[in-house]
Amino acid sequence: MIKIFKISLLFLFILCFIGQSEAQQKAGDFAVGNKEFLLNGKPFVIRAAELHYSRIPKEYWEQRIQLSKAMGMNTVCIYLFWNIHEQKQDVFDFKGQNDVAEFVRLIQKNGMYCIVRPGPYVCAEWDMGGLPWWLLK
Repeated sequence: MIKIFKISLLFLFILCFIGQSEAQQKAGDFAVGNKEFLLNGKPFVIRAAELHYSRIPKEYWEQRIQLSKAMGMNTVCIYLFWNIHEQKQDVFDFKGQNDVAEFVRLIQKNGMYCIVRPGPYVCAEWDMGGLPWWLLK
């Protein structure tokens, strides 16, 4: 089951890089310098907004991304909530409200970068830290 989840995450990362966008066109060599991040050899400051796609109604996803960009952010950080995508063991849901690949495409479409944090544990304020309940069986 965990192996399937990892394979699904790999597939998701591949999906995230399909299609052209402003952020993708700007993407290149990312490195950690002595005192700063470097993008294509130039200093780069990550100004990130934390957006939980599972907490935002899908019809507002792009608006929230655009608002983040309007506030001066250049990056959106997201968690992948295991307990949302695999509520029942071995049954995965990446559709509708759970379509994280679409959320990432919207981030790219709006010329922003995305930092994906897959977990499995994601945060204390989320039920069981994002772990599915069926793990307790």
